[in-house]
Amino acid sequence: MIFEGVFDAFPKLKVVLVEGGFAWLPALVWRLDREWERHRGEVPHLKRRPSEYIRDHVWLTTQPVEEPPLSSQLDDILRWAGIDRLLFSTDYPHWDFDHPDYAFRLPLRPDERGMLLRDNAVRLFRLEGAAS
Repeated sequence: MIFEGVFDAFPKLKVVLVEGGFAWLPALVWRLDREWERHRGEVPHLKRRPSEYIRDHVWLTTQPVEEPPLSSQLDDILRWAGIDRLLFSTDYPHWDFDHPDYAFRLPLRPDERGMLLRDNAVRLFRLEGAAS
């Protein structure tokens, strides 16, 4: 979608990737930017770096959550992926679902927790003013 210019052709397009986790995103973004730098001549129609297209057009859900041994590692992944680009998903009714009260036991600020659990989805799906 990025290298074929889909986001330039449809600048308001938003993509939500569901049930694929999110820990893989930072490494992919780094690689896409590196390859774009090396092969820019092959995609002269791209106006921006791949990371910029991803930043503006792509959101991911939090299930399944990759849970590394140290909570600080998960915190790093959240920040690299972008807390404002993640939509909380419980995966209920599966046995290993994430309850919002217990998911992401990290040192998140209240506004970051709110973004992850609610505000990102409200903003993305334009739910402002919807009945509570």
